[in-house]
Amino acid sequence: MKMNKKNKIFIIIFAVVVFLGIAGFCVNYWYHTRISPNTPQAKATDCPVNKPIKGNAQSGIYHLPTGQYYNQTRPERCFATESEAIDAGYRKSKK
Repeated sequence: MKMNKKNKIFIIIFAVVVFLGIAGFCVNYWYHTRISPNTPQAKATDCPVNKPIKGNAQSGIYHLPTGQYYNQTRPERCFATESEAIDAGYRKSKK
């Protein structure tokens, strides 16, 4: 089967679109599953008494002990103060 110029262009465009779709999926997956390489991974579900603020590295949110989701949050980082959490790039939980 001989391919004419239109068919070749169609195949190239189709391949580029498929490639971009796969690349976009991979970037999106990486973005939503990333944890900063500088973030030490906590094994426990609670922070020590001297660092009660829980930080979720995936969302970039920190939770105070008085917060609505504090008990459900599994911390990747623990902070002693809110300013320490903010300096690390986290934002306060809205609830």
